[in-house]
Amino acid sequence: MITVSSLPNNVGIALEGVDLTQPPDACVADELRELWLEHGLILLRGQCKTVSQQIGFSRVFGELEIHPLERIRHKDYPELIELSSDDEQTNPTSSWDGEDWIGRLGWHTDLIYSGKPNLGAVLRALVLPQSNGQTGFADRGAAYDALSDSVKSDIEDLEVVYRFEVNLYRMPYLDTSKYVAGPGAPDKPADVGFPDFPDSVYPLVVSHPVSGRKVLNVCPMFLSHIKGREEGGGDLLLRSLVDQVTDERFAYHHSWKRDDIILWDNWRMMHCAPGIRPGDERLIHRTTIIKR
Repeated sequence: MITVSSLPNNVGIALEGVDLTQPPDACVADELRELWLEHGLILLRGQCKTVSQQIGFSRVFGELEIHPLERIRHKDYPELIELSSDDEQTNPTSSWDGEDWIGRLGWHTDLIYSGKPNLGAVLRALVLPQSNGQTGFADRGAAYDALSDSVKSDIEDLEVVYRFEVNLYRMPYLDTSKYVAGPGAPDKPADVGFPDFPDSVYPLVVSHPVSGRKVLNVCPMFLSHIKGREEGGGDLLLRSLVDQVTDERFAYHHSWKRDDIILWDNWRMMHCAPGIRPGDERLIHRTTIIKR
């Protein structure tokens, strides 16, 4: 029997009673998919012991991506990528507190700049740093629900533009007081092996592609402007909406333990990583769900 408990601020749920040693039967798989759509984030504490268990659990929710960067793929499981602190040590990011960090990422939705956000992802913790290393999740559906009726009406028909950047200081809605570029920080997409993505345009209020739930389609990274208001005419509105989605009322910050796994809905949740100290170690396995 699966038991459900709410995470802080009702940002997702923790499950117990899910057996990952074998594929779930059809009834359990249906229940898991319904819970995911309803809550947007699922945590299983210390229950995932192997790569094959993570991949099997992930496939319950849809088709998995083979990541285009071969160097970060698991050598035996192309559906899985390894996110290692070893790959991040060469380019630390300084911050407002004068300390260096690695792996620090602001609030974002995966691939929002590409026009093709993935459906979701699963992270599993294998090697944990001595301190820090949390992952934050924020519910943009709940942020939309909490808007006043007048604001909902004002933004219903607007469109928002996302623009790919590798220079944090050209992301006008990211709090750059927390992200001071370190030595060797990239300046253009080619510096990190990326193409020049064209701008992507979305409804400011997007309907989830599976559930139909309304979501406030705002996240600080890569956010550019409201369509038709390129000269800053929508700046105050976007800043107020960024404040809304980053409000801690809608956030949960997970402190990892080994073999925890978290599945999140990338259309509804955004996430962030405060980072770890240079020299510390961390290894996370990730599978990415591209469609149902």
